[in-house]
Amino acid sequence: MKRNGIVRWLPLLAAGWLSAASLFAQTPEQNKMKYQQFRERLSHRFMYVSGDGMEQGSYLPMEALRRGAQGGQTAYWADGTWWQGHYVAMLATEYARLKREGDTLAARATIAELRQALAVYARLDSMAESCWNGTSALNGFYLRDDVPQSMAGRFGVQEVLSDYRRHCGNGSSTGNGPSQDQAWATYLGLALVLRLADAPEAADVRNSAVEVARRMVQGMQYTDAKGREHWQVMNPVNGLLVQKEGDIQWLKYAHAKAYTVLTGEPTGFGNALSFSSRRTFKLIQNNFLIDKYGHFNWYGVLALSTLIDEKGGKGSCTYDWLADRTMAIARKRPDLQQPILFPHFPLISLLLYPQQHPDSLLPASLYEGLLDAAPEGGAYCRVASDGTVNHSAAPWHSLSLFCPWHTRDEGEFNMLDYLLLYNLYRLVYG
Repeated sequence: MKRNGIVRWLPLLAAGWLSAASLFAQTPEQNKMKYQQFRERLSHRFMYVSGDGMEQGSYLPMEALRRGAQGGQTAYWADGTWWQGHYVAMLATEYARLKREGDTLAARATIAELRQALAVYARLDSMAESCWNGTSALNGFYLRDDVPQSMAGRFGVQEVLSDYRRHCGNGSSTGNGPSQDQAWATYLGLALVLRLADAPEAADVRNSAVEVARRMVQGMQYTDAKGREHWQVMNPVNGLLVQKEGDIQWLKYAHAKAYTVLTGEPTGFGNALSFSSRRTFKLIQNNFLIDKYGHFNWYGVLALSTLIDEKGGKGSCTYDWLADRTMAIARKRPDLQQPILFPHFPLISLLLYPQQHPDSLLPASLYEGLLDAAPEGGAYCRVASDGTVNHSAAPWHSLSLFCPWHTRDEGEFNMLDYLLLYNLYRLVYG
């Protein structure tokens, strides 16, 4: 089947994925207006913009605004650095789009914000040990978030629920520590910074991105007392295992390649670049759909493949393979009601590796349909006291297009998925 033109998305219409109204009802101007509204909403309702990325709790997007137990609102953070990666990616693509549109002043403001967003990683890293009563160090062991209850007033809510609040100060807890799934989204954000923030004024931003990548990968590398190298995450204060070797080693080849892509340096730590490690990754690429539900496993394989520009078995290039796999996942999970799952991966692949020669592109109309369908007030899911669920229409009925299996998460959502997807769409289809 052709990927260009109307032929590609006719089956999606027939299956009920997209309506003709959603494809043609809105104009580019309306979608740009929604972008501006969601951008303002992110900065004022879902994030504390302090002007200093080293200030605790700042420049770290919340996951959702939820209804509180007594009628008020709760600001909710989870997987904070996963969201941070998408936030960094959004800023990098926004900068490139604004430059292309000739809005130099706005582009400079975006670079200034990107500078603070990257500083968050240094902040979360430098304060992590203190949560376990240790001495702070900039070493790749970081917190997912650092948002305390005292920030509730800044957001006009009754309560803050965060991994920091739940786990910081508990010496026996491994919660709020780093894991490889936090790295997957961050890698993509950092790669887009290095690719798109190419002006001389952004040299320090690119350097920061490299340092974040270096620490993040090294934080997953542990050498035991006998000198043996393991891909696992250990808490350096209490010695507790945060993420075991068995969780990371099946993707260690891709993590090692990611390190080289982002830093320009090789790493063969723990035999990550051996023939057997690469073969394991290739087997996973070509068989990951065996997993019935997928969740973050699917996201991780595709994100790493996008970053290191390695395809599985089908297609002439990584873009083709990603387009085929994201469509295949959508067919495998019709319950998620999305025409394409993880729609950002193929577009990021083209931006990172423009030398690719795809057989053909996914139609612009596929992405226009997603952008058109986004509700103007933002995606939401509300659960009434009697258990009745009310949510925005599919495919904007889950926590995010990037984690669409979260269909029962309650609250108003941050719309980072729309913001990033809009920028990617404009940069690729222009």
